[in-house]
Amino acid sequence: MAPLIAWAQDHENKDIKSSFPQDASHSITTDSDNNAYASATIGNGFAYGKGVVGDRYMEGRTFEFRFGKEISVPAFLAEKFNLHDAKLRLDLFHFNEGHPDNNHRDGFGAQMVYRKPVSQKINLELGLGPYFSMNTTTIKGVELNEAKLGALLSVAALVDLNRFSPGLHMRYALNHVSMPEKHSSVALLVGIGKYFDKVPARIQSESYSNPIWLGITAGISQTNHGVSEGALGFSVEAKKYYGNHWGASISGIMEGDDEVRVHRNGVAAQGWFVQPLDKNWAASAGIGPYVAMNKRGTNNHQLHSLISFQVERYIDIKWKGFVNFSRVTTFTSKNDRDLFRIGLMKEFGI
Repeated sequence: MAPLIAWAQDHENKDIKSSFPQDASHSITTDSDNNAYASATIGNGFAYGKGVVGDRYMEGRTFEFRFGKEISVPAFLAEKFNLHDAKLRLDLFHFNEGHPDNNHRDGFGAQMVYRKPVSQKINLELGLGPYFSMNTTTIKGVELNEAKLGALLSVAALVDLNRFSPGLHMRYALNHVSMPEKHSSVALLVGIGKYFDKVPARIQSESYSNPIWLGITAGISQTNHGVSEGALGFSVEAKKYYGNHWGASISGIMEGDDEVRVHRNGVAAQGWFVQPLDKNWAASAGIGPYVAMNKRGTNNHQLHSLISFQVERYIDIKWKGFVNFSRVTTFTSKNDRDLFRIGLMKEFGI
């Protein structure tokens, strides 16, 4: 009889414990080192400092997309600074600062993010990292696209929405941009974020021992110049993955003709970091050289860079669709371009 009573008491205690909310450090995510993260926010702000004249406000066009992966806090740091319930995350982001007068700056970057739970429903974050920006501005009557490297500091509050979906939260963020010899900006952003706990490995087809993905895309190419309109563009791509997080691609790109400044075609090679979000969704970022010829320019092959952000979803094990945003950076101060594409890829191999 005594063992039976002990079992009943233990079973009752487990039921009672399971009825209580999660601990604050687990309100948004668990202790797994496999956590992926993604968020999208919009807002407004203002520019200040060197080179800012006229209307400094960003016209409500400020937005940010980021994704990343949590990493373990080194044991000696956790002990020394009492960081046992804190989290570190490496994020990649695209940030558009909006449209104050005579400035349209946006770009890509990376941040190391420190997150700490302060209550059962709220986590606070502090992020800092490099920010590579391109700014369309007119100086002495000449419109330029200036590429600069600065820093993005982010402070955010994450408010738990776990009742709707595990890991879901409202994200309230304050972004501050510092750019050497150029203006700074401050923006308040609000949106949705989500942790994806214990992310599974990418779906792997067993049909091929050496799979390669082939895809096509179509969309709009927008020259970063005030007198240019969008043009219809296309591309074809071959991509190979290495493990769960890395890939390499080669693309043939037809940017399209804006009938003013750019009618450019070329070939790009990119290395990719891939972050699966769940068994079907993934976010990725790619960068690499782009050799192209502009029929409305010098008509010679020139070396540029191509930076891309992509969100993709498996349709089935051998097909996936994706949305891609890429920036062609020419470093010539006049012919940078944004490429907005929708595509479809299929797995092939031997």
